[in-house]
Amino acid sequence: MPIELILSGKVQGVACRHYCSRYGRMMGLHGSATNLYGGTVRVLIDTDDDGTARAYMRALMQNPRQLTFYGFIERIDLRGCEGPIEGDYVF
Repeated sequence: MPIELILSGKVQGVACRHYCSRYGRMMGLHGSATNLYGGTVRVLIDTDDDGTARAYMRALMQNPRQLTFYGFIERIDLRGCEGPIEGDYVF
């Protein structure tokens, strides 16, 4: 079952979807990132491992590899998700 992350902060129009996909690929994850109405970004990752999801969230929040990202993430809400991995930016 995929895990859904909702990213809040300055996350639209700042290369956030690309940023999320780069960390996802570095960590061997498959998923998608989509801008939502209201200014958030929805990220789906294809894992049921909570530890992997938390490591990915930490990477997004801390940006240890100093990847280009022109915004900031204030909060990430995590929940399970049913259905396929789909969205505007697939990785």
